[in-house]
Amino acid sequence: MSTPPARPPGRKTYTRLAQGRRVPSEYELVSTDLHYNHPRRFELPATNPVVDWYHRHREGSALTARSWEPFADPRRTTYRGYTALEDGREDVVDGLLREIDDTGYDRTLPDEWVRFLHRWYAPLRYPVHGLQMLAAYVAQMAPASRITNCAAFQSADEVRRLQRIAYRTVQLSGPPIDADAVRQQQAVWEDASAFQPLRELVERALVAYDWGEAFVVTNAVVKPSLDRLVNQELAGALATANGDPILASIHFSLDEDARWHRAWTAALVAHAVADTPSSVEVITAWIEKWRPLASEALEALADVFAEAPVPVDPGPVTARITDEVRREVQAALLPNAS
Repeated sequence: MSTPPARPPGRKTYTRLAQGRRVPSEYELVSTDLHYNHPRRFELPATNPVVDWYHRHREGSALTARSWEPFADPRRTTYRGYTALEDGREDVVDGLLREIDDTGYDRTLPDEWVRFLHRWYAPLRYPVHGLQMLAAYVAQMAPASRITNCAAFQSADEVRRLQRIAYRTVQLSGPPIDADAVRQQQAVWEDASAFQPLRELVERALVAYDWGEAFVVTNAVVKPSLDRLVNQELAGALATANGDPILASIHFSLDEDARWHRAWTAALVAHAVADTPSSVEVITAWIEKWRPLASEALEALADVFAEAPVPVDPGPVTARITDEVRREVQAALLPNAS
């Protein structure tokens, strides 16, 4: 009696991701090759407006790669990991905000500093909202699911920052904040000269529809400067100098998000360059296109530091930020340069 042939081992759901006998990580399982419609796999005719939009601004982007799939988030963020991480960070910020209410902290702040915050800090929720929409667009249009995941989590981080700025504004005003105060803050964003280069930059970026250009202008031009100016300088060093250490602590937490945004941006740029070396020229051209307005926006907003009760010279601030951003971009574009 012959022995029946051995049955082949059953295939696992992750078989295509396995390398030899290694079981894929959770990050690999929930982030790899999830875009059913890229490239050109819509179950709609090419003449459909939605399909045409993706074909023009995603497949037709000047930023191309043989494959985007090898890109990996350096933090290996999953939804479960993201919610656990941010839950812990929010607990810290919630504790700081409770401390403000429980101790009457705002009554100890100098009146001049509170007025400064009402004029120059509260309107920051408008450009932050713009950054949230930009990240959401990159997530929607990205050619690979791992890029979409990073941009979507970044968009959520911007909502977090927006909400915290709004909450702190209400605390300083004494809830409930009245409609006139909101209109005044909106008017500062729309009319004050310190905000106009930034407003133009954000609004122009929102109509940069090529997904690659949207990614570059958001994450390699606008955010690296604005994040440092807001989180580390205005709400950080300047707040501390003016007797407001809790605001600095809140934005230290928010800056942890921004540091990860820069890390995954550098990883994606490095992958694009390694995959397609001509990407250096494409990315550099976009940076040079947007840099003049970004520099103007940084300098104009930094100038308000001179109006604080304990002022800070804006010149060294802008020079330091500009140098840090330049070196950061250079390292991502030319990782092997000496």
